[in-house]
Amino acid sequence: MNTSGTLRNAPDEPTPETTYDLIICNGDRIAFHDHYENPQFRLRMCIELLTSADTFAGVIDATRAAQVHGLYESRTEHWTSAPDSVLDEVAKLCRLWGIQIYVSTTRKKSAAPAVLYSVSTQYGPDQTVVEQFPDRESRTASLIERAEHFFAEPGHIPAIVLSDEQRLAALVTTFLMPATVTLSESVLDETTGIYRSASR
Repeated sequence: MNTSGTLRNAPDEPTPETTYDLIICNGDRIAFHDHYENPQFRLRMCIELLTSADTFAGVIDATRAAQVHGLYESRTEHWTSAPDSVLDEVAKLCRLWGIQIYVSTTRKKSAAPAVLYSVSTQYGPDQTVVEQFPDRESRTASLIERAEHFFAEPGHIPAIVLSDEQRLAALVTTFLMPATVTLSESVLDETTGIYRSASR
């Protein structure tokens, strides 16, 4: 994933095959974005940021931090087996306070795909997150996952939307307004090794 933030890996460290991304927005601005080696560590870091760090001190006071920590402690049996389900519950709680939490998983393949399928989410000036996928199916699955975050239960998205990437992107945009979500594709130029924008 390409973002305006920084990667946790130093330039001389090998890039892991799979990274687990955490994005936290305060209102319409990205307040935090980082990558982790596993979802368990991502969950622990998210809780630490929400309850201990100064990043959200203006929104999450001691009472709210205690609520987050209490919810986290009540789900100890899922910390290892289903950390994302715990994070989803925390995200629903924080949404009440204007804090939006997003997660995604980026899997890298050894061979560069011929086409990259991208999702760009612009939260504001100089606040853009770009996710890149090796195929259209992966991108669609990611869009569905993001859209379902806004419903209490799965199965509320109409089939006509589920089968159309542009409609999915429009649905996510509706929930994230004033942010915008756009889709694009890039084709690998094998002579230069550079991806170039493909005409739609």
